[in-house]
Amino acid sequence: MEPPDLDVLPRAYRIGLRLQELGADEDLIGECLGIDPAGVATLIEIGRQKLAAGQRSGRQLGLADSDPESRSPEAIPDDSVR
Repeated sequence: MEPPDLDVLPRAYRIGLRLQELGADEDLIGECLGIDPAGVATLIEIGRQKLAAGQRSGRQLGLADSDPESRSPEAIPDDSVR
């Protein structure tokens, strides 16, 4: 499985997720980001959701771009209607 591309996220989410992956606890992450450690869990969860949404969006775009035949009939222009 390919690691997620954290570079697409805003800075605070990137840093929070990377620090958590490295084993940092909420106190350390909060200190590094200058936020209350009580808010770190929420920040991490939002970061994960943003990352997942971006990956879903990327997969959908990738499918449409790589295989033009897979587009829905509604998306294909109808040249006969002019």
